[in-house]
Amino acid sequence: MYFQGVPNRVQSTYDRDIREKVGPYLIPVARTVIGVTLGVVLSMIGIALAWSLYIFFGAQSIETWLASLFFGAGLGAGIAAFVAWLHLDRENGWVLILTAAFVVGAGIAGAWGGYEYGSNQEVECCAMPTVSPVYYTALGSAVVANAAGIVFATVRAFITKKRRIQFRNAVR
Repeated sequence: MYFQGVPNRVQSTYDRDIREKVGPYLIPVARTVIGVTLGVVLSMIGIALAWSLYIFFGAQSIETWLASLFFGAGLGAGIAAFVAWLHLDRENGWVLILTAAFVVGAGIAGAWGGYEYGSNQEVECCAMPTVSPVYYTALGSAVVANAAGIVFATVRAFITKKRRIQFRNAVR
C-alpha cells in the first residue's frame, strides 16, 4: 500500500499473508451469500409483481398464473445473480448479455423446479404442505440462478486465464 508515494509500513506481513491466502476463497463465498440473499428478496418481489399483474388484468387460467410466477421469480433471482457475479471492468457487451441470459434462464428453470418440489411436499398427518410452494419457487430460483452464476464465472475465469497465458507466452 502506498500513500502519496510513501510505503505503508504499519500493516504487518502476517495480515497480508492471511488476506492473500483467504481472499481467493472468501470473495466467491461472499458473492454467493449476497447473490442468494438478494435473489430470494428480488424473487419474492417478482412473485408479488406477477401476482398483482395476474389479479389486475383479471386472468383466470392457472397456466397464466404459473407462467407469471416462474418468470417473475426467475427474473428477480437472475438479476440478483447477475449483479452478484458481475465483472464490469473485464467484460464486453456480448459476454454481459450472455451472462444475463444464462442466469435468468437458470432462475426460471429453478423457479419451476422449486415449485414442482414444493407442490409435492405433503405432511402425512395433515395431507397438506407446511410451507407454500411459492416459498420453494423463490428459493429454487435464487439457488439455481446463483449456481449458474458460479458456473459461468468459473468458466469465464478459466477461459480468461488461458487466454492471458497464451498471450504472455506468444510475446516471449
